[in-house]
Amino acid sequence: MEGLLRQVLAKLNLQLPVFTNGPSQFGSPNLQEIIEDTTQPFAEVAETNPESIAMMLYSSGTTGKPKGVALSHRAFTNNMVMFAQPHTFAYRDTSAEYQENILGIMPFYHIYGTHVINMLNMYMGAKTISLPAFTPKDLIRIIRDFKVEVVHLVPPMLNFLSKSEAVTSRDLASMRVAMCAAAPVPPSSALALKEKAPNPVLFQEGFGMTEALGTHLTPPDQERIGYCGKLVSNVEGKVIDIETGEALPEGQRGEMCLRSPSMMSYYHNNPKATAETIDSEGWLHTGDVAVHEDGFFSIVDRIKELIKVKGYQVSPSELEEELLKHPAVMDVGVVGVEDERAGELPRAYVVRKTQITTEDIMDYMKERLAPYKQLKGGIRFLDALPKNATGKLLRRELKEMAAQDP
Repeated sequence: MEGLLRQVLAKLNLQLPVFTNGPSQFGSPNLQEIIEDTTQPFAEVAETNPESIAMMLYSSGTTGKPKGVALSHRAFTNNMVMFAQPHTFAYRDTSAEYQENILGIMPFYHIYGTHVINMLNMYMGAKTISLPAFTPKDLIRIIRDFKVEVVHLVPPMLNFLSKSEAVTSRDLASMRVAMCAAAPVPPSSALALKEKAPNPVLFQEGFGMTEALGTHLTPPDQERIGYCGKLVSNVEGKVIDIETGEALPEGQRGEMCLRSPSMMSYYHNNPKATAETIDSEGWLHTGDVAVHEDGFFSIVDRIKELIKVKGYQVSPSELEEELLKHPAVMDVGVVGVEDERAGELPRAYVVRKTQITTEDIMDYMKERLAPYKQLKGGIRFLDALPKNATGKLLRRELKEMAAQDP
């Protein structure tokens, strides 16, 4: 891994030091040894230009190649101040007698892990409990044994906690806040978690992206399942017509655009993509289809992921949410498959919780959705869906499967 990292840095022409968490094959400093060495004082904090780049994270690449996102010191500090407000985060104040226990099992190279869980928790004085990877058994054990009060989740973890019979009500007794982001959140799973927990649980859904850091969160006193929250302080948002670029009123679907002091500076070595993403007025075009009402935003889907059936635009997330309501469905991903007459047709890739047939699912969907939203592209059963390390569905891999199985 260290050798691969050095190759990547050389390819990107980045002069950055490499630290390891153990012995190095290349003579790199061992971070554990540095931390444990009490003979050397810590270096003084260096003066930093707020506009200089603090970190370069890569976008998730679920719909295309990942891009290097350059984020400044100012962007990170602004975003931490924007979120660390009592009307935004539901954390309790840290004192000499009390420190909140926060569980976050997210890779720290992802913006949710490195910024929301790691940096924001430290900024607010909370105790962060983490694991190298998500395992169902360890997730239950950590929540129970450490009496975790605030749990950061992604949808696969939420689905497990809410649907699995291995998770009992007693396991969730300490939980008072569940925060979920990084991918569309199934409302049925959120409601099921609240119902399973023996004590009241505030469910806070949020939205953010590598290019803009955190931008939305459900206010603690305005829980609203099915929405990714309201814009946090100092973030502007609008929904525009995808074709004309005109701002749309409440209740109409369009592309969500954002503007704030915590946005990226640029895409590394990609001025064309930077110009296509941030317009001349400073609006960042997210590529997400959204709708807003009463200040709350709901993400419908990615523009690139909409399925075009005979001129109709079908949201994969809408079909997935309906399928997840079925008690025999554990997980699901929907993509469009090519069709000569319709252009595209929806196909579902289903992970079963209990036995269910294609005919059962077809009948179930016919009772609930319009004819053009039916799964006429077929149903395929899988043992697991392809996902990245943060639990985000890799639709491009499902599309590759579909191309090989027309």
